[in-house]
Amino acid sequence: VTLKLAPTVDIKMWTGLVRNDPNLPVFALQSVAFDPQVEILPGMSISPEALGIEIEVVGELRASDDGKGLTGKISFESGGKLPAPMRLLPEGVLNAATATINQTVVNFAIKSFEKGAIAKYQEHLESK
Repeated sequence: VTLKLAPTVDIKMWTGLVRNDPNLPVFALQSVAFDPQVEILPGMSISPEALGIEIEVVGELRASDDGKGLTGKISFESGGKLPAPMRLLPEGVLNAATATINQTVVNFAIKSFEKGAIAKYQEHLESK
């Protein structure tokens, strides 16, 4: 049994301002749609609905105290049903697969955020 996952998550991003500092932008993100692109066997795709897959990503970042980067949190929650063949796998294999899936989603969320945050921050600077 193989499992191929190439998730895409559509993220809505917006900027706001920190309550106690109207000059400090806060970048927020929330997922609005996703496609995990799951293949159980090579060439055998399964819809997210068939597996009951859910992925929710949320986050909030702001400029770091030294102004050289961003600090904050990005979190996600995912869930679904294991396909019948995978239910027979040892727990260690499932745990390793879960860790890989989770890291894939985290990496995707971070890359999406970095790409969008740069554009949103530039918009914020230009609006001043």
